[in-house]
Amino acid sequence: MGELRAGEPHLAEPHLAEPRLAEPRLAEPRRLSPVQPRTMVEQAAEAIVAAAARGLFLPGDRLVEAEIARDLGISRVPVREALRLLESQGIVVSTPYKGMRLMQVTNAGVAALMRVRLALESLAVREAIAIPGGQERFARLGLAAAVYAHACQLGDPAPIVLADEDFHAELCRASGNAPLLALWQSLARQLAVIWGLAQQGRSSAQAEDQHRALIAALEGGKAAAALEALERHVNWHLDFDFEQVVAARRQQPVGL
Repeated sequence: MGELRAGEPHLAEPHLAEPRLAEPRLAEPRRLSPVQPRTMVEQAAEAIVAAAARGLFLPGDRLVEAEIARDLGISRVPVREALRLLESQGIVVSTPYKGMRLMQVTNAGVAALMRVRLALESLAVREAIAIPGGQERFARLGLAAAVYAHACQLGDPAPIVLADEDFHAELCRASGNAPLLALWQSLARQLAVIWGLAQQGRSSAQAEDQHRALIAALEGGKAAAALEALERHVNWHLDFDFEQVVAARRQQPVGL
């Protein structure tokens, strides 16, 4: 977007003997940031997260702007903005003299993130059940579960992670609580990195069964059963050693 312009000078009125000269104006300071090609920025951000889900970027890896731009076939500007966006979401960390790096993943860090996630989704369950209406309230959640099941058949971690993200976003959306959904979405890409690391050791069939159990409890209006199903589904990380997985994958480096 160009700089904001001052109003156009008025035309001299006919009855004046001499037209008044327009007084010079100082340039007004820019009040709005230039519009960026947000679609390309978002696509670049999604590509980086997908690469992390596939294990092409590991926690702590340096994310080189020029290399990512070259591989994506775009200029460095949207990649730079994408990295800044991901930094604001906690997926990328900027360190002086070390550049941008993918977030570190530790077992303690995952546990802390999952506790926050469980609190948000538990609130979503309680508020969704409290909303009057029939089973049709959870139709979109059922569709998201079906998409997740289909993605698991493809074998590519990135669509599986995206479908899992969509399922839990729909759960939060079903609550009708917009701030809750916004808070959950602010964590979603961090969860995507974690889910990507876990793909080889996590049973997709078990996750599908847990999705179905959660939906059945929601449709039946059984809050206690839904919360129990959700807790079982979220707490799979308790038996998963993320630090060991990262160390093992570092023995098999893969380039983007």
